[in-house]
Amino acid sequence: MKTVLSFGCTLLLASLLLFFSCQKSNDSGADEPDNTNTNKPIEYVTAGISGHVTDDSNLPVSGAIVKAGSVTTTTDINGDFSISAASLDKNAGFIKVDKSDYFPGSRTITVNADAQNYITVQLIKKKVSGTVSGATGGNITVQGGGSVVFTGNSFVNTAGNVAYTGTVSVSTSFLNPIAANFTEIMPGTLRGITTTNEETGLQSFGMMAVELTGASGEKLQLAAGKTATLTFPIAPELLADAPATIPLWSFNDTTGLWKEEGIATKQGNNYVGTVGHFSFWNCDYPYGVVDFQARFKDENGKPLYKARVMLNTKGDTISSFGGGYTDSTGWVGGKVPKNKVLQVRVYGKCNTPIYVKEIGPFNSAADWGTLSIVTGAPTFVSFSGQVVNCNGNDITNGFADIYLDNVHYRTLIKTGKLSFGVSRCNNLYTTAVITPYDIATNQSGTPVTVAVSSGVVNVGKIEACGNSISQYLNYTLGIYNTTSYALPADSITKSVSSNKYTIWALRKSNNDYVGLSFTASDTGTVPVTSLNIGQGKTYYSKDGTMNLKITEFGAAGSGYISGSFAGNVKDSSSSMPINGNFRIKR
Repeated sequence: MKTVLSFGCTLLLASLLLFFSCQKSNDSGADEPDNTNTNKPIEYVTAGISGHVTDDSNLPVSGAIVKAGSVTTTTDINGDFSISAASLDKNAGFIKVDKSDYFPGSRTITVNADAQNYITVQLIKKKVSGTVSGATGGNITVQGGGSVVFTGNSFVNTAGNVAYTGTVSVSTSFLNPIAANFTEIMPGTLRGITTTNEETGLQSFGMMAVELTGASGEKLQLAAGKTATLTFPIAPELLADAPATIPLWSFNDTTGLWKEEGIATKQGNNYVGTVGHFSFWNCDYPYGVVDFQARFKDENGKPLYKARVMLNTKGDTISSFGGGYTDSTGWVGGKVPKNKVLQVRVYGKCNTPIYVKEIGPFNSAADWGTLSIVTGAPTFVSFSGQVVNCNGNDITNGFADIYLDNVHYRTLIKTGKLSFGVSRCNNLYTTAVITPYDIATNQSGTPVTVAVSSGVVNVGKIEACGNSISQYLNYTLGIYNTTSYALPADSITKSVSSNKYTIWALRKSNNDYVGLSFTASDTGTVPVTSLNIGQGKTYYSKDGTMNLKITEFGAAGSGYISGSFAGNVKDSSSSMPINGNFRIKR
């Protein structure tokens, strides 16, 4: 029997499969691996899978390939996907998400047959951390912390298993188990198969992704018999409870479960271990689990669908909460830690708890039954006020960003008048933050915080003045359809590869977007490679030749790129003129 450790742990509920870390305890055996033998036959069930895919900046990822069983689909412009029926392992349904330039994402869930199950996945942008010589090896610093050390003549091209001695590009990412988004970015779920072929729950003390690529884009791996040394930093919050040695686990992207392969040793504030191949690697302590399920209905008796359910071990003050979602029948279930008191939180549409309850401890399979939850009646709040520019005159070309209940709303300002109404999910007291923008002068004002419950909220006179908007993207479709994106009300990002720039502007309030691509190395006129626009349910793309005049091309990392473009775009039925301008940090 393994010694029972005292943990301050990160808790995980990966999608609908509920997994939670161990909590301080003296009950010997509570943290022992489950005695479930994995040789039992797989039970396949048919179910629907839908979900939402974002990147590690929480922006929607479109065009990602989603595979559930033998069924494949792609995410739309909002990062959403839906599969009506897929045959999946009931105990470990594996849904994989792939997108070029990202590490593979996935989720492993307990599948409820004949229901529409819901998941969320956050993809990690793949960045080259450095290069080593295939002949001599070298040391790579991992993005986010840690390192990888390679020895010489350790690489093979996976196509034909041929030795490779050229330049090796190493893409890495360290996944911190106490990070707020850990449950979203990690693959699968925290369930593993031990060396004795038993299923267990896992408590992560650090996770790492590593991919190897040759000079011509070849996919590389370690040669048979060769190893690399991984160093995992231990989060300060977990350091005191980290055991002297801990099992190493690799992620199996066929089963969606982790496989025990080796040991890592605590050296100072790190775990150090050797591995013989690359995928995601994880330092985990195993613990016992039991099956758990429950169903939720609203006050009208209807199943509560896509409600976020969070559980944590009672008394754990430093852990991140795990999260999952009820399916179309209101069901949620999977594995939870054995012999632990757990706290359940169910969240409403405004991301506020609508139900909190302690459950457990459980030492065998538990069915919590069906629970009715009052979701709360919606209320209406109306904002009013006056928005002026730096000269005290009414804004005639601007907008206000209103951040309320974790949602961004936008209202245009044309005559200096702020007038906007929104239906809230409840009438609880909270605050809203209003930030005014003057597009004409590229100025924004100091955010104003106001108290909100219901009724009319008068924000008074506010100035769109004092803060220069250094990054923006504006365009006009036809004559009157003008749209503006500006930080921080909107998200504006860029990616660059071999002088090819892609600028993404995303509206936080409604997921409208612009994608603009071009290749440039200095000021001057260049062709627009692609231009894609989403406005509500209407989509536009570049129609014919379009040029971009670059007027500013600053130093990488500190300067800016700015310019203007003009041409035509088309939707499903017609073509129309467009002109626009942008400025973004290079």
